[in-house]
Amino acid sequence: MLKEERQSMILEIINVRNKIRSTELSEHLNVSEDTIRRDLRELADGGFIKKVHGGALANPKTPEALLGLSGGPSEEIRLIATKAFSLIKPGQVIILDGGATTEHLVTLLEEDMPLTVFTNSIVAANRLAELPTIDTFLLGGKMAGRSRITCGMDVIKMLRDIRADICFLDISSIHEEIGLTANNRDVSMTKKAMLESANQAIGLCPSEQIGRIQPFRIVEVEALDLLVTEITEGTKAIHSLKQKGVRFL
Repeated sequence: MLKEERQSMILEIINVRNKIRSTELSEHLNVSEDTIRRDLRELADGGFIKKVHGGALANPKTPEALLGLSGGPSEEIRLIATKAFSLIKPGQVIILDGGATTEHLVTLLEEDMPLTVFTNSIVAANRLAELPTIDTFLLGGKMAGRSRITCGMDVIKMLRDIRADICFLDISSIHEEIGLTANNRDVSMTKKAMLESANQAIGLCPSEQIGRIQPFRIVEVEALDLLVTEITEGTKAIHSLKQKGVRFL
C-alpha cells in the first residue's frame, strides 16, 4: 500500500471514529506503529488531524468549531450567509450543502418565501421544517462522523434525479490549482454530485480556508459560478483564484 493510500484510509477512519489509538491503526492497516506515528505526524503537520499522546483526534476545525465561543456563528459566517441570502429568489429550487455557513443561511429565510430545498444537513432540515412555504427534502444516507450531514451513494443517487436552480456548497478548502477538496471521500463525492445537479454553483467559504488543501478532490475551481466569502481583496490566495477566473461576492 502506498503512503498516500494509507494516509487517506487513516483520515477516513479518524473522521468516522473521531479518536483512535496508534495501536488500533497499526493492527487495522497491518503496518508498524513507527509507520503509523510518522503518518500521524505528517497529517498533523498538514492540519488534517490533531495528534495526541498514543493516537489522534479528528481535525477540530469542523463546522462546530467555526462557531464562536458564545455558541453562535462568527462574524465571518454571518456576513457570508447574508451575502448568500441576497442571491435567493422566491420560487427557486435550491440544493443546500451541510455546514456552519449554510446552517446560518437557513435562519435568514423568511416565513413567506416559497422555495423548494434539498439538503443533506439535519440541522438545516429541522429549521426549514418550521417554515410553511418551503418544501423541504432531506437527502437520506449515512452520517458523516459528527458533522450531522448525510453523504455517500444513497445521497448521490437521489441527487441524480434533481435539477436545481442553485447549489450552495459549504467549502472548507479551495486552492487555485488543486481545486475544491474535502477530508472525506464520501463527502467529496456528495459535494460534487450537488454541484452537478444545479444550474448555478455557489461556494460559501471563509477566507481563511482559501489556499488550503485536503486529501480528496471535489472539482476544479472553474466549476464554481461564484465564491462568497467575507473579504474579496487583499490576499495572494484570492488574487490567484481571480486569475483563474473565479468570481467573488
